[in-house]
Amino acid sequence: MLGPGRAGVMDLSDGERLFFTGPQALWFLDQLVTNQVKDLPIGGGAEALQLTPKGRIVAAMRILHTSRGALAQIEPGAEPLEEFFLQRVFTTRVRIEAVSTHIGMVRILGPDARRMAAAALGHDRLPEAEHSNVEVGSELVVALAPPLEGFDLFIEREKVPATVDAVAGLGATLLSQADYDRHRVLAGVARFGVDFGQVHLPQEAALERAVHFKKGCYLGQESVAMAQRGRVKRRMRHLRFEGPATVGRIIYEGADAGVVTSAARLNGGGFGIGTVSTATPLGARVAVLGEGGAETSALVHELPATPSGPAVPSARELRERLHGNASVP
Repeated sequence: MLGPGRAGVMDLSDGERLFFTGPQALWFLDQLVTNQVKDLPIGGGAEALQLTPKGRIVAAMRILHTSRGALAQIEPGAEPLEEFFLQRVFTTRVRIEAVSTHIGMVRILGPDARRMAAAALGHDRLPEAEHSNVEVGSELVVALAPPLEGFDLFIEREKVPATVDAVAGLGATLLSQADYDRHRVLAGVARFGVDFGQVHLPQEAALERAVHFKKGCYLGQESVAMAQRGRVKRRMRHLRFEGPATVGRIIYEGADAGVVTSAARLNGGGFGIGTVSTATPLGARVAVLGEGGAETSALVHELPATPSGPAVPSARELRERLHGNASVP
């Protein structure tokens, strides 16, 4: 899929980008998002979520600490967050600037992404750790997090087409949105607005990596903490198809067990991403009912590069155990 150059490139400038400056920029963000970002070093970054008061996901983002301030790159599909943040500044020493119209983002993926990014940028100062960033002039280069391999280049918006063409000229495959979706599904990367969104808690979306469970209060924290102490009833999973991969309803032991929201075919099979009942064990074989009622089977796995999620029994399960219900594991 990535072609002979073993790399792909595309314009991923969609989505909102906000720049936070001032002596309390990181502290301000830390009060409002799920991850702890107040102590991010310059050159560091982290995933974070914006939640409703009931803990549902409003937006997924990366927060990147640069020498000039903090850049929040918000995944496409979310409602604009600029007004949300502006309404909560009060006396905090922070300034918020919307920069989506003049800063774009180019993503380079694949085993040869480092070589091609260095050649396109004219330097080899590239970050190493996930979400870490390096600044060279007005350019910001950010390392992707596993299971994706590659870099995001934040550059002036008008330079995006030429940069994409330059990387493609080095042998990278020019990726469409459909190409990228196939790549991310095979890798096991869920997409906001497609696979998860405002009906999901972070634990249901397998996004514990974007949450700091010991930090102070933030919007939705109580619901997230309650879910972490118990057991969620559904969770985002990676499905390995034994027949043609397809979106559709998941059936396990004759009952509805979830839905596949993204699918990518590969060698007569393929992979999918979907929300699956946690009563369906990992490794289970399920049926997926696609369009027109076509049925194929798939094996249920955890998403790559995600934690296992809360495994503590829920209050209901504890009550049933105390009453001697042997059917509860």
